[in-house]
Amino acid sequence: MLFSMIIPVYNAEKYVHEAIESLINQTVNFKENVEIVLVDDGSTDQSKIICQNYVSQYPSNITYVYRDNAGPGSARNTGLNHVSVHSDYIGFLDADDLLSENSLEKVASFFSQHEDVQLAVIPLYHFERIDTPHRLNYRFERGDRVIHILEEYTGIHFHIGGCFFKAEHFLNNPHMRFQTDIKFWEDALFINTFLLEHKQYGVVSEAKYHYRRRVDEDSLVSNAWYQKSRYTEMIRRCYLKLINESKSRYNEILPYVQFLITYHSRLYLFPKNNPIIYEVLTQEEQEEFFEEFVRLIQLFDQKYIIEQDMPFYYKTYLLNLSDNGWPYKEDFSPKKIEKQKVVITDCNYRGLKWLIKGHFKNKAYFMKENDRLFIKAKDKLTYLPKTEIPGKLRIIWGTIVRNYEHAGFETTLPFYRSKFQFGLETESGNRYMLNEVNLKKVKLG
Repeated sequence: MLFSMIIPVYNAEKYVHEAIESLINQTVNFKENVEIVLVDDGSTDQSKIICQNYVSQYPSNITYVYRDNAGPGSARNTGLNHVSVHSDYIGFLDADDLLSENSLEKVASFFSQHEDVQLAVIPLYHFERIDTPHRLNYRFERGDRVIHILEEYTGIHFHIGGCFFKAEHFLNNPHMRFQTDIKFWEDALFINTFLLEHKQYGVVSEAKYHYRRRVDEDSLVSNAWYQKSRYTEMIRRCYLKLINESKSRYNEILPYVQFLITYHSRLYLFPKNNPIIYEVLTQEEQEEFFEEFVRLIQLFDQKYIIEQDMPFYYKTYLLNLSDNGWPYKEDFSPKKIEKQKVVITDCNYRGLKWLIKGHFKNKAYFMKENDRLFIKAKDKLTYLPKTEIPGKLRIIWGTIVRNYEHAGFETTLPFYRSKFQFGLETESGNRYMLNEVNLKKVKLG
């Protein structure tokens, strides 16, 4: 067997030696089973010298190609043009990432047992700045297996690092290449266009792809949010292209595609990303993006929003856009307020008194500065002293989607007042009765 591993290199002098070493030290015999194609995408640091040193040590196994900077997609295409005609499998590794030492052995074993599978992927684990498994690693919990995207639409995949393809598909089809006129998501677009054709891929659970999350955040992924093309152009040239490919092949937007794009597009809402749009785009460009984003969301069944693993306020925001369009429209009513509740976060019994703390849980309504919580027991109202809860404010594109600032309380109650009902009185004088409580049976929020 021969693995051809393609590594795009761009100003990676701090890391590329580790990536190469992780391939040299595989449990399979490096000199017999592995070739590395290093594609220098116009580096201006010492990457060239480091790569050439490895070539001099392993001239039969390592190839170095220099080219003017054109982005990772173009660099990978150059790598594909230089793999051996004897290659069995083609894999991809980024210059600042690593493979576990058993990766190639486990992938080769998987392919030998699943001859009809053309793509296998391995789980991704972050390291350096954060040390966590990737959110999509749930696909590997059942061990090595084949995922059929028409049957398991939540089995989505994006990242080219740790992908291994049967080489024959590249060698027999020189047009099977990465799109080069986009600056990001070219790997996700390539992978998922491939999956729309082949309908399945394998997961190899015991190998590991170590994805470096740099301390300095100096990476293409981080910087992409400061490029205009990350917004409206991204929707039109990436998301919609995949949608149109799905329609062309299946006459519908497959659930897999709906779930995948919904999962990825939620990144625009995250606190570290959503304010950047105001730095990067003009007001006219902002409105164009918001409207394009909403049109995208409205193409999908809302169930794929509801099924996402993300906080409720993101889901509520997206569902509101799906229903009401842009600009965002406040959508609450007295009935919705009454469905909310007060959460007790601390409850103790001391000296014939209850000591309780908590807050109003705000899925439909955010408490204002002059709103008040109260408890009602035997027709008697007792207003609760407020406590502020810092750090609970979330804003998406100018709309507050979560705010606990005025929602907290802390109070003491006599021992006999263990049963009561919470209520909310707004600054306009309206009262809404909320959840009933028995402190003897309370479950802390």
